[in-house]
Amino acid sequence: MHNPLTIFPLILRVRRPSRQQDMKAVSCPFWIRKGYEAMTFFGHIITHSKDEAEHINSHFDALKQHEMIHLYQARSTRDSWMCFYWKYFRFWLQGCRYRKKLPNAGYRLNPFEMEAYMHMYDKDYLKSGGKAEGWKKYAAMTPAQRLEEYIRVYRHR
Repeated sequence: MHNPLTIFPLILRVRRPSRQQDMKAVSCPFWIRKGYEAMTFFGHIITHSKDEAEHINSHFDALKQHEMIHLYQARSTRDSWMCFYWKYFRFWLQGCRYRKKLPNAGYRLNPFEMEAYMHMYDKDYLKSGGKAEGWKKYAAMTPAQRLEEYIRVYRHR
């Protein structure tokens, strides 16, 4: 197991989201739960292994797009990582009420994740205007409405 303290230098090097054009992937497996491929953390992409980090750093694929959408979302939350994570946590708590109806509901019904999953295969999404504010549409919904939307969109996938 890797040293969990390796995450702290990333926090010390944090920059405002608007001052970042890209996010570097680094390996910090201690911080990622099983079932997840990557995680945005204060302007970095955390992965399970060095091989995964190297792949993300050398290829702009759907996973990289998903994580980059989170960077742009952080720009739309007062250009602050702390504001982004505070909102993310609040949305996660709201979604957790539906975990009996939907496994991992806190994550799946989070407006930030809903937007990122909706556009992770659209390579032009961030190029057209450079804003990722689709999460606001989902945030305006009640958690029950988000659940209905999730079921409607992902039922056939």
